[in-house]
Amino acid sequence: MPADSATAMNQEEEAALREWLASDADSRNTPLSAGYQGSVYLFEGPAGPRIIKEAIDTWPQRLLARRMLRREAGAYDRVNGIPGIPGSFGMLDDRYLVLEFVPGKNLRDPDNGITDREAFFAGLLNIIKEIHARDVTHNDLKRKDNVLVTASGEPVLLDFGMAVCHRRQGFFYRLLKRMDYNAWIKIKYHYATDQITEADQPYYSPTLLERGFRQLRRFWRIITFRQWRKARQRAKSSR
Repeated sequence: MPADSATAMNQEEEAALREWLASDADSRNTPLSAGYQGSVYLFEGPAGPRIIKEAIDTWPQRLLARRMLRREAGAYDRVNGIPGIPGSFGMLDDRYLVLEFVPGKNLRDPDNGITDREAFFAGLLNIIKEIHARDVTHNDLKRKDNVLVTASGEPVLLDFGMAVCHRRQGFFYRLLKRMDYNAWIKIKYHYATDQITEADQPYYSPTLLERGFRQLRRFWRIITFRQWRKARQRAKSSR
């Protein structure tokens, strides 16, 4: 992984990237994903594949989208070099964030390739501790899409779009750090918090806000008959 930001991208690669950005290639017109803030592309460059995050260029979202992408680039710069996090090559033209491409399967995939869950989640916990040591909190760990499983079964933490770089380890830092650990517990135990082992118990301490959301979610499931609808769907699929 690159040790520095945009300076790690040589002139040949930058020139090829600019040419691709201005082209009408299929890969340029077909994003891997797209949202209200921008799109994500795969660029096959001379130094290997790169992930390109492009801020949306339409008004009025443009200013906010670019500011958010700069914040994400700053978070990647802070955690650059940590094993298990894609390396960052920094911003290009204040509109594109260039990242290392890491092959693997999404944690959400039932066939994600994890053979040793304890080792995998211990590795993910170490990554979380490493970013916290650099005063960064991820803040979007509950989304399994943000965790990748490599071919060797190692965890990779993606998408620092919601991350916060903290100037000091005050109350806000401790709160978000606590929420990162709570999210780690939830994805490890599939939200079955009554099954947390004694060794993992210190990493789970729901905040008042999280408790409130949990009660609200339970109430919503009741009034929308979610469990009943799921049972009906299972019954239909088993016929």
